[in-house]
Parts: sequence; C-alpha cells; structure tokens
Amino acid sequence: MSQSPDDFPSLKPGGHVCLPYAGEAEKHSAIAGFIHDGLVRGERCLYWGSKSGFLALVPHLEARGIPARALCERATLVFVDAAEPAEAAGGLDRHLASIRDAALAARAEGYAGLRVAGDPDQATRAGQSREQLAAFESSLARLLGDAHATGLCTFDRRTADAAILEVALATHAIAIVDGRVCDNPYFQAPDQPPGRLLGQERVAGMAANIRASAEAHALLDAENAALIVQNTLAGKREAAYRQRIAALARSIEARDRLLVTTARWLGRPLPALCGHIEDLSKDEHLSRFHQAITACGEHLAAILRLSHGLDEIAGFLQMQVVLRPERLDLVEVARVAIAEILQGDASGQVEIALEGAAEVAGTWDRLRLVRLFHSLIRTAREQGYDAHVNLRIEDLVQFARLRFEFMLPYSPALSDSGERARTLPYGPSGESDYERLAVHTWSAREIVRLMGGSLGISTWADARVVFTLDLPKTAAESPRADESDGS
Repeated sequence: MSQSPDDFPSLKPGGHVCLPYAGEAEKHSAIAGFIHDGLVRGERCLYWGSKSGFLALVPHLEARGIPARALCERATLVFVDAAEPAEAAGGLDRHLASIRDAALAARAEGYAGLRVAGDPDQATRAGQSREQLAAFESSLARLLGDAHATGLCTFDRRTADAAILEVALATHAIAIVDGRVCDNPYFQAPDQPPGRLLGQERVAGMAANIRASAEAHALLDAENAALIVQNTLAGKREAAYRQRIAALARSIEARDRLLVTTARWLGRPLPALCGHIEDLSKDEHLSRFHQAITACGEHLAAILRLSHGLDEIAGFLQMQVVLRPERLDLVEVARVAIAEILQGDASGQVEIALEGAAEVAGTWDRLRLVRLFHSLIRTAREQGYDAHVNLRIEDLVQFARLRFEFMLPYSPALSDSGERARTLPYGPSGESDYERLAVHTWSAREIVRLMGGSLGISTWADARVVFTLDLPKTAAESPRADESDGS
C-alpha cells in the first residue's frame, strides 16, 4: 500500500479503482499517479473527462516527469471528451463497447494493456440514477477483468448524492482515500446488489473505515518487517554464540583428553619405577649411592602423587563436561578398554573374560565408556575383590546391559581348602559391603547418570559382587560447529 500520493503502488491489470475525492488537487494528484503507473508498465493511458479537467491534470503529470504533450502526439496518452450524454442505457453500452475496443487496439499496437481514468463532470453524471450507476460499474468491473485493463472512476464527495457515493464504494475493489491506495472492505461482487444507503454520514464513515483499515495493514506490515529484521539479527547473534560455544567445547574437550592421557601415561611406569628405586635402596652393594637413590625415590614419589592428582582432576572434569557422542560398537570399545587395563597391570594378575553379544551399536562418548570400565574394575580391586572379572554385554531393544562380576579370592567357590568365605572388613561406621561399594562407585554413578543410564550393585554372602549397568542407545548428540548457522 502507498504511504503518500507520490509513492503510488503498481496496480495489476483488471483493477477497478474508486476515487472519492474532496478537492481538485487531491483528484489530479491521484489521477497523475494512476497514469504514471500505467506508463511505467507500458500501457496506453486514456483520460475520459472534460477538456478543462485534462488541462488541469497536465501540470501534475509533468511534475512526475511525464512529457504529457509528447505522449499525446504518439497516442500513448489519449484524451476522450465525456461531454456526450451517457445517461441512457444505450449510451452506457456504447461507452463500455468503446473501452473494450480501445483495450483490443492498445494490445494490437504493442502496448501492455489499457488504463482508463474516468473523470466526467457533474453535468455528465447528473442523469444517472443509482441503479444505472450500479449496473454500469458492475459491467465495467467485468469488462476490465476480461480485457486485462485497469480503470479509475472519480466521484466528488462534496457535491455527489450520498446514494451515488455509496454505490461507488460498493462496486470498486480498490479505493484511493486521502491519497492512499487501499483495499476496499465494502466492495461487493458484481452479482451482489449494494445494501441500503444511509446518506452522507455513512459514506464518510465508509471512506474513513477504508483508510483506517489500510493504515492498520500498513502498520502491521511495518511491524512484521521490523520483527523479521530483529529475528534475522537475533539469528545471526545466536549463530555467532553457538560457534563460540562449539569452539570452547572443542578446546575443553581437547584439554580434558590431554589431562586423561597425561595421567594415564604417568600412572603406568611410575609405580614400577618407585618399586625399583626401593629395591635399589636396599642393595648393600649400592650403599654409597643410597642418598642419591633415596632422593630419586622421593622425586618419583612426588611425580606419582602428581599423576594421581591429574587422574582425579581428569575424572572430575570428564564427569562435568558433555563431550561429543558418536556411533560406536560397545563391544569393540570394551575390548579396547580391556587391552588398556591389561597393559597397565604390572603384576600380570588381571583376567577379564568378555561374553555376550558380538556387536552392540549405539551413540555414546568413547572416552566416558573407557573411563567407566577402568573406574568399576579399579574400584572392585581396591575393595579386595579378585583380579578375575567376568564381563557380559547384552544387546537389548532400547539400551545395552553390561554385567561386571567379581569374586573374593578366598570364597568357597574358589578355595580348594574349603575355607569359609571371608567378608570385607567393615568401616569405622560399620557399613555393609553394599554401602561401602555404593560410596566408592560414586564417580562411576555420576558418569552413568550423565549418559542417561543406571548403575546397580548386588552383593551375596559368598563374597560375590555384580555391577549391572544399563546405557540407552540413543544418547543425544551435542551440537556441532557446522550446525550453528541459525538458519
């Protein structure tokens, strides 16, 4: 829609426009915009009215940069005198026929179409009744649609009868009110007769309602445009934030993997080195080097404590940071974790038997899974259970089940002498095996919780413990950097 008479919107062919004007300047400005739009579209423009009206229109056309006289000489802009009486039905029919012929001729001569501005004076309209005007405007609307022409009809709100004005508003789909081109909510289809007329006040109310509706639509369009701009800016900001968060997540992940790797590689050789240093310090042949060996042992012990500290920090960070899940085979990850555990066992006493499914596919974080295997097996061994572990992996419908089974080394099932199964020593508070294991598996429980699973502990009188771990296969993947476009 238009914001001012100088910003006249383009009208599609077949449009039928009503111009209820209240002043000559308003009328001429609107007609000039209407004709200028037609010339831009490559249409022939026809002014049907009085000679004086056309002469008054020319300055308004030239103000828009239209060479009116030159266009008249080329018959691109045509003046048609409306002085011939058209009050009779035959006169109206002849007028409609002339518009049809002019539309056909314009297309035959290479124009994109025809645009007609009807501006008869009051003397020409004086003989028209309400019914005649309704019939003529309805027929003209059909003709414009069939011929793909565009028409504008002017009506003087100061002198025209209220009934005539209401018919005019009811028979035009588009209205120009105060220089604004508006959709007409009072328009009635040609086959629907206009309602009862109530006079000038109703006409003024209809015109004001048309303009108010147009302003409301314009305000809504402006608001929507502003919202689109704001949403676009918000989307760009969100995309930038996501890219920064993704970069930060990658940096944190790299840091945590470095800490885990450092702790793992320091933790493997240092215990054995400390043992070797202790053996050397007891060798009498090296008594003269005992002081240096002792100092070396103290330094290695300090490094070992640092390794344990890094391991604890890495474990804590690993539980707090959401790493990137990926499609994995759980059985393959278990084999890799078992190989690492066996490689890091200096005593060579660890035995892990893997049973169950040959493959379990799902979406998990590889580092967390390996950390989980290490944590559960280490916890069981530190609490006195045997180095022999039975690990069974089952492939269920929506989750994978892992079963870690440990035995006490002197249980009846393993002792040849039939010695009674010993129980783990109770702590200072007298807690049971189950309670103590529940405390020591806290870090493993946190890892499982972050992965959306559950960890169960079962203990028996024969000093057997089973960790049952259920992990969902459909863990949600973290957003990647290439998915942060915000679109």
